[in-house]
Amino acid sequence: MKRKERVISSGPRDRKKPYKSPRVITYGHVKDIVKGVLQVGNDGGVGHSKNCWIAESLYGVDSPRTLLVRGWLAEMAAATRRWQIFSATYTVIGRRVAGLIGRGWLPRTPFRRLFDALVARATDHSMCRVAARVTPR
Repeated sequence: MKRKERVISSGPRDRKKPYKSPRVITYGHVKDIVKGVLQVGNDGGVGHSKNCWIAESLYGVDSPRTLLVRGWLAEMAAATRRWQIFSATYTVIGRRVAGLIGRGWLPRTPFRRLFDALVARATDHSMCRVAARVTPR
């Protein structure tokens, strides 16, 4: 028997599935993830700014700390009245304060301490949520 004529009789031949382009199923359309359902940004609801201006001026625009604080503050503003008040106040004065920090007219140290504390709280909160998901029941 030649090599080409040999038949493997070990079982049915596996057929490959046709290629489908990858897509995000769990979270919805990418546009909704990036811009939010209301087209105002997906880091909070009504009354919360899309940007975390002071954190951006302290840590940088693409810093993980900026993203963490931004998301955590939005989540806390949606959950409690105290953080809603903080978020509303931040929306009114945050951009101006960040501009003054960036120009050097306001000292960075007190704002750095405040936002470092917020980063620590956000990290603790996030770790508790992850631990709750991972812990077997």
